[in-house]
Amino acid sequence: MALDIFSFKILDSPILSDHKCHFQRRFPIFSLYYAFASLWLPKRTKMNFDDLQILGIIGIEEKIGQFRRKLLEMKRLVILSGAGMSAESGIRTFRDMNGLWEEYDVMEVASIEAWYKNPALLLHFYNDRRKQMIESKPNRGHMLLAELEKSYDVKIITQNVDDLHERAGSTSVLHLHGELTKARSSVDPSLIYTLEDPEMKMGDKCEKGSQLRPHIVWFGEEVPAMADAVPIVESADYLCVIGTSMSVYPAAGLINYASAFAPLFLIDPNPPASLPRRVQVIAKGAGDGVAELVKKLEALQK
Repeated sequence: MALDIFSFKILDSPILSDHKCHFQRRFPIFSLYYAFASLWLPKRTKMNFDDLQILGIIGIEEKIGQFRRKLLEMKRLVILSGAGMSAESGIRTFRDMNGLWEEYDVMEVASIEAWYKNPALLLHFYNDRRKQMIESKPNRGHMLLAELEKSYDVKIITQNVDDLHERAGSTSVLHLHGELTKARSSVDPSLIYTLEDPEMKMGDKCEKGSQLRPHIVWFGEEVPAMADAVPIVESADYLCVIGTSMSVYPAAGLINYASAFAPLFLIDPNPPASLPRRVQVIAKGAGDGVAELVKKLEALQK
């Protein structure tokens, strides 16, 4: 990875571009480094991390993420979101009244056995879910979480398969249960494709000749993204659960990896009666709940 120091691109890089002024205020001596580097490298336009390390400006590449957080004093906010997060956008859930369970047996449309038994039904079911997602828009809760990236290092781990977090502007979203916008090979799970046509059909095949299936984690399958989710939760300075009962494992066990020192919030209009004492409940929907979360986080920062 190279940085263009001659045109001051170190501060225009993805690492620091959003906080250029903040960086200059906190480290005015950087201007001296820059002037020295310009004289030292008059004919060079690129500067690698070894060069930067010599100047004492930045550490090795592997430490960039940690450096950025400490440099900008940004706390890490980890969000665990579920179906209730997208309900205010009009996306129906299985559990709610008038939800999908009133029309389907969940094991007929969300299990690997169902795929083997009737793949055409599952393609139809997820085509409908995809169309509903396309017609839906991010709600206030999604938008506020994206806005929080200006003040916090926000990491979202979602059980949802829609793309509303991304469309709202969130830049770090891990989908535990897959994504409606993608398909994958039914024989090789490493072959994943972004769908150009929202309608999946029988006969759509991967490069190995097998039928394409929705890129969804069904009951009876492993959750590969859990390996990435655990260290994210472990690193949380603040953890907030939004719109999920956290009753489906292994995802339900994620909160157990949070630090005992990390404040834990739950946003749910109908919270469980019994919760650990450390959980701060915000008994509201996603939009109003995230708005209150913002206030609570601001109070903790004072």
